[in-house]
Amino acid sequence: MMLPKAFEGGFFKFDFHIHTPVSQCHEDNMYPELKHHTTPEEIVQAALTARLHAMVITDHNSAANVAPIQAAARGTGLVIFPGLEITTAGGHLLCVFDPDTPVNHVERLLDTLDFPDPERGNPWYTTQLWLDECAEKVVEWGGLPVAAHVDREPRGYMAGDIPLDIKKRIHQSPHLAALEITDPRNRKILPEGSHRHYTKPYPVVQGSDAHASREIGRRSTFLRFSRLDLEGLKHVFREHPDRIRFPWELENGVGH
Repeated sequence: MMLPKAFEGGFFKFDFHIHTPVSQCHEDNMYPELKHHTTPEEIVQAALTARLHAMVITDHNSAANVAPIQAAARGTGLVIFPGLEITTAGGHLLCVFDPDTPVNHVERLLDTLDFPDPERGNPWYTTQLWLDECAEKVVEWGGLPVAAHVDREPRGYMAGDIPLDIKKRIHQSPHLAALEITDPRNRKILPEGSHRHYTKPYPVVQGSDAHASREIGRRSTFLRFSRLDLEGLKHVFREHPDRIRFPWELENGVGH
């Protein structure tokens, strides 16, 4: 795969958390008076304007818009990773799949989690499985599970209204690959394992959690890839101290 030109130090700009109108909480659906339906082409153009190299489409409990966005991105150099944001017992879970993964494979994962078709796209419909149980399922299906906005109420497991012993159990999961954060104070302590309750170290990333095109790229992560696919992302997570940077950690203000 030909990689687009990297930023200084060989880092590529990545957004882990993008919603489209498939998600019921997208701006198009929340504000129908706008009378606008965001197209795949607009989503791709917003990503290119934000100078992204890659992004994950993470609609709530649905992968229905992945293929149209991949088609719109063809020939641009922008890499689209299929994904999901699963509403689990205990918090939200981002799932990242290889760019070549067929969408019907991702949708079949939702079948195993008992998401009925009418509820796909609904962020409020919850599987009965706990977040760590869903992470195990995602790994079984060839995906990479990343706990979403872990430090943000109400749907991050650290900040959520669940017992502390369950939060600690989720954090100790052998299946979680990384944590998405929104509070920059956690950029250091979670990879170090120096949080008083959560001592297992993890790579941390941030994502836009975009619910409108203009929000795409607003919170990005810079990753030093050897290859821009799922195996490359696993390599980044394994060697995260050298391969993950937040925008303020790079020189020249890249990505702000």
